[in-house]
Amino acid sequence: MRQEVKPWFFFKRTADKSAITLRLFMLPPAGGDVSTYLHWEEELPGDVELALVRLPGRGARLAEPAFDRAEALTEVLADEIAAYTDLPYVLFGHSMGGLLAYELVQKLHQRGMRLPEMVIISSMKAPCYMDKFTESLTADAGDKLYLKSNDDFIDTIIGLGGIPDALIQNREFLQLILPTFRQDMKLCETYNPDDAQTVPVSFEIYGGNRDSIATREELEGWRAYTEGNFTLTLFQGGHFYFADHPQVVLFHLRNKLIDISRAQLTGRAHS
Repeated sequence: MRQEVKPWFFFKRTADKSAITLRLFMLPPAGGDVSTYLHWEEELPGDVELALVRLPGRGARLAEPAFDRAEALTEVLADEIAAYTDLPYVLFGHSMGGLLAYELVQKLHQRGMRLPEMVIISSMKAPCYMDKFTESLTADAGDKLYLKSNDDFIDTIIGLGGIPDALIQNREFLQLILPTFRQDMKLCETYNPDDAQTVPVSFEIYGGNRDSIATREELEGWRAYTEGNFTLTLFQGGHFYFADHPQVVLFHLRNKLIDISRAQLTGRAHS
């Protein structure tokens, strides 16, 4: 395993750098960090480099304040990712990470930078449904989760799933990450979709068939924001469907990346 750590990215690959033909950037969900996608690179094609996005406020950057606005965070991410778009690449984001992936593509497009071959958005409502984000968590759109008491906030988050049992029992740890989790939830709950634009990038949308936070209809809504191809795939499970059936999800992702790499090779052969 080859690894390389940069301020904003943790690169992992199973092959030599010279063999890499595609880069996969992974954006974490609210409260998550690079460990969300732990060992995923082991199931991906050998010519793919995993680039885990290291956001402030978590992991080794715990002491740094987290962003609470998607607009501000993706402005910085657009600056940081510029040096790593020398290869064809794909953006993958789960939940809040999916929202950030979309916002980032808008920034890259506005700047005239190289765009990803595809954006994979997992378990996140389309912008036109984001006014219901809080309602899907608390049953009251006016009762913002990020403003709730510590106990209510933690209990709600645990109820969503995705947090390992060992961490659920460790309230001390949950209290430690609480400020960042609140900022992340504020980012989602205060997101303003008024400026959401279509982008010339294909969308692959993933979701769980029992997810009440991002329903099939809300996932289908992403179709209105792409000028490229659109595909929706539902897996068995809830909001963190890949925690229940990781091999199924990674098999699907692996094949998608192989298809993208093959299309790149075919395109170069015909150019």
